[in-house]
Amino acid sequence: MLARLVRITVLSIGLLGFAIPAVSGETLDSKPWLDIRSNNFRIYSVLGVDRTVELLRHLEIMRASLGDASEESTWRASVPTIIVAVDDHDDYVSIGAPEYSGGYFFSDLRENAILIQDSDDSAGIQIILHEYAHYLNRQSHPVRFPRWFEEGNAEYLSHSRLVDQAFEYGLAPDSYLATLGFGHWMPLASILAVTDAASLSDIDGAMFYAQSWLLVHYLRSRPGADEQLADQVTRYVRSTAQGQSQVAAFEEAFGLDAGRLDTDLLKYYLERQFSHRSVPTDTALPGFTTRIREMSADEVQLALARMALRFDNVAGAERWFNDVLSSDDLRALAEAGLGRVAGYRGNIEAANTRFESAIRLMAWDFTIWMDYAQYWAQRVAGSYSPAERVRYASRLIDSLENALTISEATPELNSLMGFAYLARGKNPHDAIEYLEAASEGAPHDQASRLLLANAYLYVGRFEDAVRVANSVLLFEHEPGLISAAARDVIDAAREQQSD
Repeated sequence: MLARLVRITVLSIGLLGFAIPAVSGETLDSKPWLDIRSNNFRIYSVLGVDRTVELLRHLEIMRASLGDASEESTWRASVPTIIVAVDDHDDYVSIGAPEYSGGYFFSDLRENAILIQDSDDSAGIQIILHEYAHYLNRQSHPVRFPRWFEEGNAEYLSHSRLVDQAFEYGLAPDSYLATLGFGHWMPLASILAVTDAASLSDIDGAMFYAQSWLLVHYLRSRPGADEQLADQVTRYVRSTAQGQSQVAAFEEAFGLDAGRLDTDLLKYYLERQFSHRSVPTDTALPGFTTRIREMSADEVQLALARMALRFDNVAGAERWFNDVLSSDDLRALAEAGLGRVAGYRGNIEAANTRFESAIRLMAWDFTIWMDYAQYWAQRVAGSYSPAERVRYASRLIDSLENALTISEATPELNSLMGFAYLARGKNPHDAIEYLEAASEGAPHDQASRLLLANAYLYVGRFEDAVRVANSVLLFEHEPGLISAAARDVIDAAREQQSD
């Protein structure tokens, strides 16, 4: 997530005047929306043809220059990537995005999703490349990066330009240079300790992003960085996962004295010798083509409703789903969406009615059955009655089996099926088979791995339980519910091994 706009950086150094909002009677869903696709990317956009195609061209060039582990296009993949682009900050926030942000990246077992704002006070190309950098990080690295590296590296890669048949990145952004020049620097220990940039004040948030960019730029400028940096970050993550302090882990992994690094970073900033990288590329992109289609109002409302749900904007999603009910073609998907809304609110009767209506209208749709499965999974997770849990788990399995008659298993389906078998208390070996498939298909999903570790523990495969729980800690190296649960599995396995 690009969690601080340039305008907030400017605000933090006292240079922004009062903004006068534009007055317009046009609602977001009534604007002219386009569905534009290139070879590897697809965007739902209000930015117009020329601007949207330019964003796609930059994405394709960044992909060709920096690589992508997947050979499939992002929108055809088993876990597809959805991109929505708007041109107004109020519209962006109305979908559910945080006020302070200009771009947001989601990733789960069903899809990746990117929402960006490209307007007069935001740099759409830089934002979309930043969010795509998060996608590349998840695709190509065996660990979850700490927040300072995740954001700093995304900024390092996304501040770029196309020059003389080359993709140049690692450029020094004027906004960060200004922030670093006028703001109060956070100590290195404080930068390393940040796990949620959204919890910072505007001023501290702007400084965190600027210093994270500077730190990554500095690390990438060191001799041998290209060969060593990935291993160094991995060692840092593994050390913190094992309980070592962030500062000590940083010193050990990168071979740097943290006490001196604050001074060295200040010197690096003051010298302003920020070298950038240049990757030869054909900026004309032979074979670059786009397919352009005008979206109907119903398609737009459905896309906005689904994006709103990703931000837990239930009221906004409900409004847009209701608008789609009048569509003959999309009504079933709207009914399923309203079933999800009712499920979020705990209205069981309404949720059942909506999902049953959706299935009557379009029983052959894989997405509807998966929405229904998620609803039953939610009910399983929220049930305190063993008999009720078994009943709900059986309904979950029925939904997933219906989905399997329509399409092949996805990581989401495998994960939910494993969860259902565990919840029902039968067939633990079948649960393991499904969860192993889910973990293989989506290695970044730690909920599936945690379920798998518990399944191994249940059947007495203690070494496997410890191994998988440790792999969870490698990703969830920062304190939280998942890392605590993984440690509980490890403790339980070792205790039973010693008996």
